[in-house]
Amino acid sequence: MPKREQAIQKEIMLTLSQAGCLVWRNNTGVAWQGEQVGKTRETITLRNYRPVHFGLCKGSADLVGVTPCGRFLACEVKTPTGRASDAQERFLLAVNRAGGLGFIARSADEALAALKQFTEAQGE
Repeated sequence: MPKREQAIQKEIMLTLSQAGCLVWRNNTGVAWQGEQVGKTRETITLRNYRPVHFGLCKGSADLVGVTPCGRFLACEVKTPTGRASDAQERFLLAVNRAGGLGFIARSADEALAALKQFTEAQGE
């Protein structure tokens, strides 16, 4: 059975941490906030509701952090058959253009290889 994205993510976080990176999970999404006026077992009714967005931005990577040389790190985690969205691709491109390390990884080995290639290119 193929690994789930969550399991791959945990392995990547551990591997990058062991390689000297600081890494955090970047949860993104939207929730609703307001005055609760009703509640059943499965439904909450709100008045004066408004969305509350969390995470960096649309398309931001699953994992964010800092490389051992102090550069911003963004890792989009995918299963072997997973595809990055256009917004995710744009986010990684923006990170790379700004001098950080942005990449897609499908395994801890891929993440480590991306970090190694980046640090060698930086002369670290």
